[in-house]
Amino acid sequence: MQDARFTTKLERITIDSSNATVGMYVTKLDRPWLETPFVFQGFEIRDGEEIDLLQQYCQTIIVDVYRGSLSPTQIRSLQAAHGPSTKVTDKSAKKRKEPGKLRRWLVNVLLRLGLKGRKKRASKLSEDGYAITSTVRGEAKSAYRAYVRLCRKYEQAALSAAQHGKISRQALDKAVVQVIESILRNPDAMAWTVFSRRQIAQSTTRAVGTAVWCAMLGRQLSFDRQQLHELAVGGLLLDIGMVRLPAQLREHEGRIPDEQFSQLMQHVEFGLDILCRSDGFNRRVLDMVAHHHERTDGSGYPAGLKGKAIPAFARIAGIADTFDAMTSSNAYSPAYAAFDVGRTLNEMSGKQFDAEVVEQFLQTVGMFPTGSVVELNNGQIGLVIEQNRNQALRPKVMVLLDQAHCPLESPNIVELRDLPPDATHANAVWIIKGHEHGAFGIDPMNYFKPRID
Repeated sequence: MQDARFTTKLERITIDSSNATVGMYVTKLDRPWLETPFVFQGFEIRDGEEIDLLQQYCQTIIVDVYRGSLSPTQIRSLQAAHGPSTKVTDKSAKKRKEPGKLRRWLVNVLLRLGLKGRKKRASKLSEDGYAITSTVRGEAKSAYRAYVRLCRKYEQAALSAAQHGKISRQALDKAVVQVIESILRNPDAMAWTVFSRRQIAQSTTRAVGTAVWCAMLGRQLSFDRQQLHELAVGGLLLDIGMVRLPAQLREHEGRIPDEQFSQLMQHVEFGLDILCRSDGFNRRVLDMVAHHHERTDGSGYPAGLKGKAIPAFARIAGIADTFDAMTSSNAYSPAYAAFDVGRTLNEMSGKQFDAEVVEQFLQTVGMFPTGSVVELNNGQIGLVIEQNRNQALRPKVMVLLDQAHCPLESPNIVELRDLPPDATHANAVWIIKGHEHGAFGIDPMNYFKPRID
């Protein structure tokens, strides 16, 4: 099969969904993507389940002839048997604007007109289509402000849910918007903040952290602002039903006994009841709360849904919630290094979690997320301060401790992507492992020190 990244040919044809076949690459549906269970706008059909869903939701699909596992001849023969095509040829493709070209032009104009002092790299486009318009350090203060405000609003919402059985969506919206806008400017700054603020009440940091990971994944998938808003609100409120559980169960240390686990599972039902009593929460947010514990293989709860039967936003919520839980210290387990969590999620890919969602999520946060503590092959210890979206294992690192794990006189910034990765090279540098948050007494927030009013 020819790798679609290297082909210059473009030809798309419309076929009847009844003729969908494993190996076809679907580029467009006859209805909006988010009205279907398919998260990704463009995918190769992998199994009969996806064919059944396409036939259930669509009458026709548009297929890229030169992508996927089937040959162009096989695909054209299927199209020929099902009526006329809507075809995009190489000639007409030249008239199509390059994705992100208008955004890149606009950012460059703004830089020339009013942001001349900003470094050129601040205007680069990330692979998700949104412009990165700020450096991590430049965005740190705004990210910190937005994060703390959302923490406060969540605490107020949780108190309202416990006392009155409902919450105000309007009270959350402004704080959520500020978080999203910061993530759009530079997601690494908000990721840094999440890993730096674990000392706040655990239920609060878990809620806000999950909201952040949901919105960051939505950014990676090029969701629009409204969809990002829904993802963040849903991620924030996944466990709001916990306020109705007994304190001794919420604060229980160690593994929950089997006889109490069914009681813990009720937080989903309680959460839905709270949101249904409240105003302004749409179906996508309700789906996230209702199904974030469902798993692709059917092992989740409360309904035991499988595969694409789990709503798209709920699949995003499930992996974001799991990542935040495993990288946080809580009553049930210690915090694990983000790199180890990434490996665990890879092992769960295609089983508990949708393989495509896992792949996109790990591209979003990186195998060594911004703000995580890492160890280099030379024994030095540092903090990841910026992701390299093209080489997830080679981010930018702020080296803080020498080979003997003693503090350096001043931090040393190392851009791993600019150094040789080959172990046989004398100057080769790479990350050998990640460490849990707070390892070696390192607090990421000490290195930005943003203040709020």
